[in-house]
This record gives sequence, structure tokens and C-alpha cells, in this order.
Amino acid sequence: MNSRSVPRRHSAFSIVASAFVAFAVSAFSQATFPTPALTGIAPLGSKAGTTIELTLRGTDLDAPIAILLNERSIPVKSPKANVVSFALPADLKPTLYDLRFVGRYGVSNPRVFEISTLDTVESPGTNTKADKAHKVALNSVIQGVFKSAAPHWFTFDAKSGQTITATFNGRRFDTRTELLAAVSAPTGRELARMRDGVLTFTAKADATYRLRLNELMFRPGDDYSYRVTLSTTPPQARLASQAGPVRPVQIGQTIQDAFLPLGATHSFDLAFKTGEKFIIEVHSNQLGHPTDPHLVIENLKADGTLTAQAEAADAPAITPAPSLAVLNRDPSYAYEAKADGTFRLTLNDAFGTTHPFELRILKEAPKPPALIAINPILPGAKTKTAESGSSNVPRNGIAALEVVAPNRNALSEPIELKAGNLPAGVTCLGGFIGKGQSLGYIAFQAAADAPAGASVLSGITKSQFVSYNVADMTKESPLYRTTAAPALGVSTQTAPAFIQTEKTDILEVAADAKLDIALKVTRHADFADALKLKALGLIADATKAPEADIAAKATDGKFTLDVKTLKLAPGDYGFIFQGPAKMKIRRNLEELTQAESDAQKALGDQKEAQKRLDAAKADTTPKKDELVKAATEALKQADKAKADIDKLVKDLTAKAAPKEAVFAVYSNPIRVRVKEVAKK
Repeated sequence: MNSRSVPRRHSAFSIVASAFVAFAVSAFSQATFPTPALTGIAPLGSKAGTTIELTLRGTDLDAPIAILLNERSIPVKSPKANVVSFALPADLKPTLYDLRFVGRYGVSNPRVFEISTLDTVESPGTNTKADKAHKVALNSVIQGVFKSAAPHWFTFDAKSGQTITATFNGRRFDTRTELLAAVSAPTGRELARMRDGVLTFTAKADATYRLRLNELMFRPGDDYSYRVTLSTTPPQARLASQAGPVRPVQIGQTIQDAFLPLGATHSFDLAFKTGEKFIIEVHSNQLGHPTDPHLVIENLKADGTLTAQAEAADAPAITPAPSLAVLNRDPSYAYEAKADGTFRLTLNDAFGTTHPFELRILKEAPKPPALIAINPILPGAKTKTAESGSSNVPRNGIAALEVVAPNRNALSEPIELKAGNLPAGVTCLGGFIGKGQSLGYIAFQAAADAPAGASVLSGITKSQFVSYNVADMTKESPLYRTTAAPALGVSTQTAPAFIQTEKTDILEVAADAKLDIALKVTRHADFADALKLKALGLIADATKAPEADIAAKATDGKFTLDVKTLKLAPGDYGFIFQGPAKMKIRRNLEELTQAESDAQKALGDQKEAQKRLDAAKADTTPKKDELVKAATEALKQADKAKADIDKLVKDLTAKAAPKEAVFAVYSNPIRVRVKEVAKK
């Protein structure tokens, strides 16, 4: 289902990643307006057809509406704060899903949730000593959270000759846990230990064996959860490969194989004819493997000699650079043959792994192109944190997603960005990626009365997120996860403003000229501040992007695009205006309104109870004492109900006090065509 980047900690991947993350900043901490963010869930999985209670950790998880499992929306109930209960459909296939929360403020970032055919066993948390081990059955899934540094102990029965496999991969579950697992005999002697997330041993006798699970560095807390599959199924054998003779490969063909140990190379010969266009791509890191493929391309002459053509170690740089480090170490190379010839391709993994790869010789770029959505950040923000982000458009506002098109080259055609399956009340404004470029922006606009909700978009195949929050990237490198299609939500908050151009068609300008673009500002009634907007998508460095200034209270403005100064080559460009805006907002207004209504009702009930007591006291029948007793109890209950609701109103009033929040203000996407300078 999803392509997941799951590198091992302390691997060469982490070293390379640290070079990128110096430029990456938080996708969520920059915007303090309410938007759901999930930092953790428990449990991490279950069986289809069951009803579960899911504990949520995060922020702005107000008024739950639904849970998204991939594109499927499941209604939820909320028995208490940060807990939702729902029934998992019986037809869910066993695999990993992207689970997102949907509430009043839109949709959250995804967390991984597994649907399995196996029964799930929850660690009670009291099994922190060997003599308190929890009994489990084979062919089940064990899950829990290390609340302390102590290990979790389990026992299971196995028959002589039975092979047992325990597997765990923390990265694919968005957890920090690095698990150490060991199986021991009844005598306490260790028999097997987990390596690279897999433990395998064969029982020598019928017995009850012990399984110890502990976090490698004994780190406790909600971020250190696990989900271990304990089965009698042997681990899946890795694809084996051996060095052999040079293999022929043709245009249009895909070779599936595995890298050779210790960085040894595979060799392929690719023959081509004059005028043929083709693209050579290696896919391994993009398939979720911690690899760094290295491709060398040489010209093979008739006499068998080789001359250098190209050395492709990594995918082309993404231009402009996206907000998150889209790590793609898979090389690609585009070529148009000027004469008949043959390329000798040699391929190996710089990390020396034996992970799988695909060598693809394409006649043209894939259609539709692969696209990766990223939540953009406020330009110019300075932070050392990396946090989970989410994609939500406020009512009567515009929001945008960055869209990365990987494996682009000089032959890559422009891409019109479109998306379907939108939430109710939302319109897609489109977007554009220019020829040979790798990044663009797609924008969405929500109506003033758009209902809270969310849906998974069509038209964009993948999205990328931070796996878990990192407080200081100078001390810890964040990990990123590539998931399936992005989800877009609607927030019940109203945008402070949005920007529109007077013209939405393509604007033309000469390469040595300037272009004035008129801007219209639609403001929220309470927002009057000046705006400073950056034009994102024109140049690689967003911090140096040209700006548009909108005066305080102004409803119009102008942006002058100096094409010559920016050195924009002739061609089509797409960009969008984005900038910060501060406005005071009130949270929990719906709950406060309901509580105030309930308080009025409670006051009426209290008065009625008092009248009933007064009438009972005035009664002259033999039932007076009985009536007084009943009325006194009713008044007591009414007084308590009134006191409780008054306290709730007081608490919600405090929570609903106006507080300043930072929003991102966007414009509609803008297209500019830079034309050649007219010859004199």
C-alpha cells in the first residue's frame, strides 16, 4: 500500500539525512491556528470487524467526527476526552493504513495503524519481571507501551522442532522504539535474540519459553510503543542475487533484482538507435529501502573499449527546494540519442546492502507523473523543531500544498496540478509545475459555510510527513515518511484574509521587462493588519523570494515582478503568494453556546424544584412529610446540576477567551509566461 522510508538509526542514511534537515523546519509549529496534530495513538492495530477504543495524543483534537483509514471515513463516538470508539469494517484487508483524525478543525497528520488477521494481546504493563510474565499464544500480535525502563515479559508454549518468528519494525509504526527482544529457556538461558527487527529460533523441546521485550536504550514514555508479531511463519527470505555476466536490457524494460554484497556491481548493456529518447531510472530508496544506488553510464564501442558518459549517484535536485527534505537517493538519467550506440550500465549500492532494486528503462516519463504533497510552512520562520503537520483550509479562505514531482529532468514536460474528491464546500484552484522544474503549489478555497470534514484527495499519489516530533534538530535528525495520497480538511475557523489576482489567465512578460500584477484582498471583519507576502515557486531560495506588501486595512495592492532581476529564463512559471497574519480567535464556542443554553435550562429546573418544595411545605394533607422529602431531594439534585453547569460555563468561558493566533494567508495560483526578448 504505502511506500515507507524506514532507515535504521545510526545508518549511513541518518548521516546523509542530517545534511538535509539543517534546512528543514517545522510544518506545524509555524501556524498556531487550531489544526489537529496526532503525535501518537494506542493501540497500533487490531483485527477487521472489531470495535476498538483508540487513545489519541496530540493537539486540537476537538469535537471528533470521524477516523480516516486511508480513504475510508469511519464515524466515531467519544466516550471521554482524547478517546474515540468505532467499529472497524469487516472487509478491511490486512495491511498498514494511514489513520487520520477528523474533527472541528479539520484533519490531522497520519499515523500508522495495522489491520491484521491475528488476535491482538495487550501488554498489561505489570509484567515487568520474569516471574510476572504475561501468557500469550503463538500466531498473535503483542502490543504495548514502555511506561518505565523495565522490560515486558511474556511466556508462550512451543513444541519440539517448531520454528518461532518475532518481528518488529518501529519506523513503519512512527514510533521511536528500538526494540531488543530475546527468547530464553525455562532455565533462563538465552536461546535467541532479535536482529534487524527479526527474531527466529527453533524449539528443542516441548516447553514454556520466555520472551523479553525492552527498549534498546531503556527509554520510557508514550513515544515508545511496540507491536510485535509472534508467529510460526518463517521470515520472508530476502531476494538473492549473484554476480554474473553482463546482461542486455532494452528500452521499455524493467529489471528487478537485488544489490550485490559489499558494493559489488551489476552490469547491463543498453543498445539504442538515432533519435530515440529514453530515461534510465533506479528505484530502491523510493521503494522504502535504506539504500544509496550508484549508477555509472559508459559508451561501449565496437572494439569493446569504454568511455565515460555520465555518473548518476542521486536523483536530480528538487527546484525550488521543498519545505521538507524529500530524500530520494535513486539516480535517473535522460538521454536523446544523436547516433546509434550502446551504453554499459554498472549499478551498485554505496551502502553495501543487498536490498531489492528496479532498473527501469522508460520511453517517456510516467503518465500521470508521480506527485508528492507536502504541507508548506510560513516563509522565513526560524526554528530547530520538526513537528507533524496537517492540511486544512479555513472557512472563507485559501490554503495550499507544496507538490513535488521527483525524478524530473530537462526533458520533463510541464504539469498542470489538479485534485479531486474534495471535502464539501471546497473548490480546487489548481496549480502548475514548469518544464524541467520539480516543485509547484496547488491551492484550495473553502466557502464561508463549508462544513467541518475531510477527504483523501485524488490526483496526487503520495504525501510526506515527519514521523514523530523532534524538539531540537541539532541534536536529533527527524525521520520522514512517505504515505499514500494526502488528505484535505476543512476548519470551522474563518481565515483572516485571502488574496486574489484580478486576472486568472496566463500573464505574459518579456525576459527583460517588469510585470505589474493587481491584487485584491478579502478580509475577515476583525483583521486589519498589513500583510507581507512572498511569491513562492519562482526562485529556489524561498527566503529571497520577491515580496508584495499590502497596507493595513487595504483591500487591494500591487506586485511588481522584475523578470530581469530574477533572471527568469523564457518559459512558463507557476507561483503563489503566502505570508503570515495574526488574528485573535476564540475556541470552544460551540461547547460554550451549548453550555450556556443548558445553564438556562438548569436554572429553570432549579426554580421549578423550589416551587415544588414551597408547595410541599404548604401542603396540609397527611402526605406532607413525604412530599417535602421528595421535593427537597429534587431541589438538591437541581442545585447540583445548576452548580455543575455553571462551573462548566465558567471553564469554557475561560477557554473561549480571545487569543492571538498565526495564520498563513494565501493567494490563488498565478501563471506567468516569460517570453524571449524581442530582437531589435
